[in-house]
Amino acid sequence: MMKFDFNPPKYNIGPYIEIIPFITVAALLYFDLYGLLKPLKKTLYETIYSIVLAVMLLCITTIAITYFNQGFSFPRSILLVSPVLQITFLIIWRIFVWDTRKYILDARQVVVIGTENDDLKNITQKIKAPASNLLLNIRDTCNVSDMENVQNTINVSDDVFLCSNVADETKERVIRYCMNRGKGIYIIPGISEIMLYKAQMIQFDDIAAFAVEQLKLSMVQKIVKRAFDILFSAIALAILSPVMLISFVIIKLKSKGPALYIQERVTRGGRKFKLFKFRTMVENAEKNTGPTLSVENDKRVTPVGKVLRNTRIDELPQFINVLLGDMSVVGPRPERPHFVEQFKKEIPGYEYRTHVKAGITGLAQVLGKYSTEPEDKLRYDLLYIRNYSILYDIKIILQTLNIVFTRHGAEGVKLIEEVHFTESGSKNFIDV
Repeated sequence: MMKFDFNPPKYNIGPYIEIIPFITVAALLYFDLYGLLKPLKKTLYETIYSIVLAVMLLCITTIAITYFNQGFSFPRSILLVSPVLQITFLIIWRIFVWDTRKYILDARQVVVIGTENDDLKNITQKIKAPASNLLLNIRDTCNVSDMENVQNTINVSDDVFLCSNVADETKERVIRYCMNRGKGIYIIPGISEIMLYKAQMIQFDDIAAFAVEQLKLSMVQKIVKRAFDILFSAIALAILSPVMLISFVIIKLKSKGPALYIQERVTRGGRKFKLFKFRTMVENAEKNTGPTLSVENDKRVTPVGKVLRNTRIDELPQFINVLLGDMSVVGPRPERPHFVEQFKKEIPGYEYRTHVKAGITGLAQVLGKYSTEPEDKLRYDLLYIRNYSILYDIKIILQTLNIVFTRHGAEGVKLIEEVHFTESGSKNFIDV
């Protein structure tokens, strides 16, 4: 409109009006995908990054729609100017909406209820984190062993946050107490709750029952997913091969050792395979320690390795694993056999995540962090299996783009000490 002094020619405005519904739907999908329609607080960097990514994808989609429409094409100047204007106005609008919402709405008072086995301090910090809804204020934390204190605190709170280790009988009692008093309820799901998620209600005479499906894909789903994996990984390798070649050469020039790192991991059914990735650490990084989890600011990571990790380029060779059939594009991240055995002993239900192929990215990667606890990652992995569809895979792939250049997705475990599992199964702590 600005280009034509708000009087565009009919041969341009007519076809544009025809495609407005398609552009609008695409815009809503991208904005929802990157959390721009949700009333959640993000850092300024995350807000700008999400808006830029959504607008650029919308611009590409608009070009594709106009090409297939064949009614007209946008002048190049419009394709350059409009994204800049859209990004600027959206950033201003997003900040305005959040600030206005803070002043209009009061923070809801929340009580966190758990057991001695729950890390209540860590949970409350995550509820108050920037990625959470900051209109929740933690009023108190309570141990379910003192039910009188729990009930008194619930009475003066707006919402209740129930941790996963609360016994089923106690959890039911607390939920009933909250519902009778109109309190909001948040629950960290255990394995049993995830199993019941999306269960189908069936009837035996006058008895109602839930039919709980197995946590695995059907044969048809496996075939469709495999076809999608082959097509997507082949296209990805063709497009990204120059980036992979440059990375290979730089690693060889800047550090001693092979550019490609091969490591044994676990995929569907507990089967072991050789995973490919670009080496980001010094050669023989675990020679003196054995298998260890990477930590934040890990001294073993090379300067080039930091860049590769932050941009996720180190994971690109895994598209070869997808073509070989060892992995899927989307699925639970493959873990090393050593840690799999440890986690199976310590986390009930951990073996369920191997009911599908391991993936390059997954729900735990787009919604969690590298430093997210294995038990929390397991919840995301099981929820992914329960919700699987090709459209869900595409959504996760697009959401992965949103974390490629954000730090929290690639940082190591945030500990003063580094967790090291010994061969005997006990945990040792090594100062870093």
